[in-house]
Amino acid sequence: MRIGIANNLFPPFSRGSGAEVIAEMNASDLRAAGHDVFMISTKPRKEEAQDSSDHYFLDSAYFVLNKKPLPWRLAWHIGQLFLPWHLQKLNQILDERQPDLFITHNLMGIGFVLPRLLRVRGIRHEHVLHDIQLLHPSGLMYWGKEGIVKSLPAKIYQLVTRSAMMHAAKIISPSRWLLNIHQSCGFFANQETVVEQNFNLLRKDTKPLNSPIHFVFTGQLEKHKGLYLLLSAWQEADLPASVARLTIAGGGALEKDVKKAAASLDSLEYAGLLGRRDVEKLLTDADVVVVPSLVYENSPTSLWEAAVYRCRGLAADIGGIPELSPYLDLTLFAPGDRHALARAMIKMTEK
Repeated sequence: MRIGIANNLFPPFSRGSGAEVIAEMNASDLRAAGHDVFMISTKPRKEEAQDSSDHYFLDSAYFVLNKKPLPWRLAWHIGQLFLPWHLQKLNQILDERQPDLFITHNLMGIGFVLPRLLRVRGIRHEHVLHDIQLLHPSGLMYWGKEGIVKSLPAKIYQLVTRSAMMHAAKIISPSRWLLNIHQSCGFFANQETVVEQNFNLLRKDTKPLNSPIHFVFTGQLEKHKGLYLLLSAWQEADLPASVARLTIAGGGALEKDVKKAAASLDSLEYAGLLGRRDVEKLLTDADVVVVPSLVYENSPTSLWEAAVYRCRGLAADIGGIPELSPYLDLTLFAPGDRHALARAMIKMTEK
């Protein structure tokens, strides 16, 4: 079967998001099953990237969006909804590959013209949810600001995204929470929906704790991921390096802040933005994977990786995170509560 997969981010132009990992696994698994698979993703406009038989790149301003003023960003998002960006190249790719099935992941940067093209061409379309990008262009809903998806601008935005996605043959959500919030906003009423975890695994025995205990954060170094919360909680816990250590791995806007904190604390290390093999090596040595998110999460890849490597999880009690408790030893704390996170880390060192 010829299968196309689209996700806005993909190596070598990536940010370490969970959606990238899942899309890459999706492609790898399908190729291993004998299917002819090709990818579509975006790249910065100034970067050179050669299209190949299994990967096509679309120029996009998505990579510099956060550096643009608000009016520019608003205009860009409107273009995502209504303008036929990438129409010519997408048509060329579909003409060339003639897929039997197309699986879309995050479309921000690719544009919502792709689902419409698939419908017009009669190509079976399946969509995998990762966050709330269909409900709000930011894809983020902070704890305590749940009304963001019910505002008038958000409802207008949802009218367009709902129309674009209403002909998808199947909607796959890794968490019940994420599917429920979409359905509460009127999405997928007459479509096949399934809650299907990103990883297929059984719960494993939790490995013994090291001494010192090794806490690990892997992911985007962004405010919404709770990096400031984690750093302040680590300072509050004041655990000596002989008792516990924290490694932060990833890239993002807060990289300088993490480096500064690591330079002042013997118990804190910044490992930089790691490739998959180095992440796996880090998790092999880890005891506890920390997910201090301030936004509603779907099904964090870092916690699935924790389960694979028999680590414990320490995470904010938000979104679909509690649904992962059957798969690993998971400790939850109140979202945004620095003191609760510090207490939880201290308690883990006392086991």
